[in-house]
Amino acid sequence: MDTKKDKVTRFLHWGFAYFVLTMLVLGFTMTNTEFSPNLYYLHKSLGVIFSVLIGFRLYWRITQPWQSSTAHKKNSLVHYTHTILVILLCMMPITGLLNSGFSVHLFDFVIVPENINAAGNNEPFNATIYETAKLVHKLLAYFFTMLIFLHIISALKHHFIEKDNTLRKMFLGK
Repeated sequence: MDTKKDKVTRFLHWGFAYFVLTMLVLGFTMTNTEFSPNLYYLHKSLGVIFSVLIGFRLYWRITQPWQSSTAHKKNSLVHYTHTILVILLCMMPITGLLNSGFSVHLFDFVIVPENINAAGNNEPFNATIYETAKLVHKLLAYFFTMLIFLHIISALKHHFIEKDNTLRKMFLGK
C-alpha cells in the first residue's frame, strides 16, 4: 500500500534527482563552454535554493529511512552509496558557496555582496579558499555524476536482472 510517507519520499527522490541533474548539466555546461554570466547566475541562484531544500531532505532522510537502506543494512555497498550520495547533496552547495568567491545572489536578491578591491575590481573574499573550493566542487561534481550512474545502473539491474519491484515502486509506488 502506498502511504503518504512513501509519496513524500518518492517526491523528494525524483525532485532532488531532477534538481541535481539540472545543476550538474548547468555546471558542466558553464565550465566547458564560452563564459556566460547568465549560466553562472542561474547555477548560483538555484544552488542557494538547493541549500535551503537540502535541510528538509536531511530531516526526512533521518526520520524516514529509505526502505532500501534498512533492507540492505548487510549490503554495505548499497548503504555506503546512499550515505555518500546524501553527503554529496550537502557538500556540493557548501563547496559551491565557497567556490562562488565573489558574491552570492538568489536571482536579484543579494545575499552576499560583491567584494570590490581598492582598484575597483571584483575579487574573491579569500583567494586560497576560493581556489580550493573550486577544485573540490569540480572533483565532487565528477564523483557525484559517477555515483548517479552507478545508482541508475543498480536500479536497472534490480528491474531487469533481479526482476524485483524496486524501480516500479520508485516510479509508481507499486
